Amino acid sequence: MKEQVYKAEKFANRDFIKGITIGTIIGGVAISMLNLGTRTKVNKLTKDIKKVTPNKTVKLQNNPSEIKGNCVNGIKMIFSAVEALNNTIEKAIVNQRTSK
Repeated sequence: MKEQVYKAEKFANRDFIKGITIGTIIGGVAISMLNLGTRTKVNKLTKDIKKVTPNKTVKLQNNPSEIKGNCVNGIKMIFSAVEALNNTIEKAIVNQRTSK
């Protein structure tokens, strides 16, 4: 019985932690955009992306499966990093609860 309650709490906490993580990222980005230095960096990055984009278009036309594979791998890496972060936070919460 205690194990079932723990598992239910674990999944509820995971969703809660994901929500907090995503909210923090979005809020942090929104707040950082208020800073002039950050806006300048974003503006420069956008211009750099515009310079690189035509080259990517040619690569996409020549080998679309390679570009698709690179994008999928990049997204998988992001998701695995977020999952690792969630697991670390989850373990910290469990350790804090058990240490009381």
